Amino acid sequence: MKKYIAAIVLVVATTAVSAQSRWGVRTGLNYNLNAIGLDEAAASAQQIFEGQTSDNGYHLGVFGRQYLGDQLYTSASLIYAKNTHFLEGNDGNNNLYYERFDHQFLQLDANIGLRLLKTVRAEGGVHFQGTISDNAFSNTFDSPTAGYNVGLGVDLWKLSLDVTYYGSFADHTGTWNDIPLSYNRSNILVSLGVQL
Repeated sequence: MKKYIAAIVLVVATTAVSAQSRWGVRTGLNYNLNAIGLDEAAASAQQIFEGQTSDNGYHLGVFGRQYLGDQLYTSASLIYAKNTHFLEGNDGNNNLYYERFDHQFLQLDANIGLRLLKTVRAEGGVHFQGTISDNAFSNTFDSPTAGYNVGLGVDLWKLSLDVTYYGSFADHTGTWNDIPLSYNRSNILVSLGVQL
């Protein structure tokens, strides 16, 4: 994980030096598209769970863009993010439970983008995500993970607004209290950035 952080920091630092570069800070909200639920292998135990709900989270970090001409650019970002998931249901003895899974992680993105208009951008790439907390989530699901992302952005003066979809290359599975769980990690991040 440390080598990924070092690589992204190097890319962002190199980007900041160039005259054709933009760098800054970003923050915003995470919208989980999938909840934690039963693994497919546990379909026979479906009656244990009455429902699963997911909550949203937030993120903050730094970004850099290196323009390779008028339209094409590469970008990188390093963010800290926190998503909160809730698992609720019945333990089979009519005892209700409510479990909270806090997922705190560092995420490194590497993208290639295209400026479509003077102020509109589209980009896509890959990301690496590593859990940085010791809690129910990290004890249930493996870390780190890799995935892909696509997004659109708008630049107005030194402000940028980005909407990015993040998906995972593989579903995550784990065991919580001897119950097999799965989590198809996908989020939409809405970020407001400021160029420095």
